[in-house]
Amino acid sequence: MDSTAARNILDPSRERLRGAAERLLAEYGVEGVSVRAITSEAGTNMAAINYHYGGKESLVSEVFRDVARRTARRRISQLDLVEAKARAEGRPPTLADVIDAFLTPYVDEADPATGRLLTHLILMHRIRPTTWTREIVADEFDPLALRYVAALGRAAPGLTNAEVHWRYHLMVGAIMIVLTDDSSHSRMRRLSDGACSPDDRAALRRELLSFLVDAFRGGAGATAGEGPSTD
Repeated sequence: MDSTAARNILDPSRERLRGAAERLLAEYGVEGVSVRAITSEAGTNMAAINYHYGGKESLVSEVFRDVARRTARRRISQLDLVEAKARAEGRPPTLADVIDAFLTPYVDEADPATGRLLTHLILMHRIRPTTWTREIVADEFDPLALRYVAALGRAAPGLTNAEVHWRYHLMVGAIMIVLTDDSSHSRMRRLSDGACSPDDRAALRRELLSFLVDAFRGGAGATAGEGPSTD
């Protein structure tokens, strides 16, 4: 048993603080969550965050690094399965299968909090980067991005390396835009008279996948009507 696990058994308030921070950060983002809110949610006193983590920033950093690492491993594992299946069938992976594997943590109906945490982290890094967001992105997301860029290049061989990189980053941007519209004041819902809602996660996933496959297919000469494999 490592020292962190032993410490959590001896003093479970540390893990309660971490769980409370994860729930609140997923719902409200970094700026919307105070030390008082975290300690109240965890049932601890105000000094507990400093005692266990050295302050709110260190706690937030740990929460985001954990979700980044967890989801990066999940996406790599899913990509491994996609590529193994493609090799077994003697073909390159399909665009739809690669992109769907990338999308899953963001739009998983069974775990919406993880998608929200990922979105908050990426937006925070884009808008107000810090030393620790740069470290998390470099350590956890850069290797993931390079794996997916390589897989997307194999799935869309008509694109140049530069085009694949461009479209990968534009893909991330599209995901961020639609996920940050997830609120009671959704502009998408308002403009569509309720026909489109980001709260409908199945529709969101379906439309994002269709849009992104078409984006990578353009100029690649891929087969029209390609969808994720179902067997």
